[in-house]
Amino acid sequence: MSHESLIPRGNPLTEAMELTAPDGVSWVAYIDGLPPARPRRVLKQTVLPGRRLRFDSAIESRVSPELPAGSPFLTERRLLGLLGGSRLLPEVEPPPPSSAILWRLGWQATIAHVRALRAHGCRAVANATHLAVEALLSALLDRLPSRRLHHRV
Repeated sequence: MSHESLIPRGNPLTEAMELTAPDGVSWVAYIDGLPPARPRRVLKQTVLPGRRLRFDSAIESRVSPELPAGSPFLTERRLLGLLGGSRLLPEVEPPPPSSAILWRLGWQATIAHVRALRAHGCRAVANATHLAVEALLSALLDRLPSRRLHHRV
């Protein structure tokens, strides 16, 4: 495996450390920066990004649930232990939803609910109107004298 394929794919905040797993797969370990969680405040604040220990191979990326002091500059044995307990990252990590997106999704759900209620109400009014007109016509037709056709033979 060439070293060119072992370029960190995340947002590296440290130098990458190379290691080889017992199955022969080459990995790079580094501290990865996460996008900061946006606080629910109106005023802008400086927020530091989160950090995690990330492992990248040529075909997959993993994240350790632990971030020990000195990472990623640990012994290869310790890094392999952390790699063994790491979880697989999806190909593309979805960005955390912003408050504007959450607000828009909430309004879209509300609008869909109101439209469904309105459609149900319109159907109910249409059905009631149909029944009333049908009853009125039936009553009027029942009051009319029946006309018989006289046939001449």
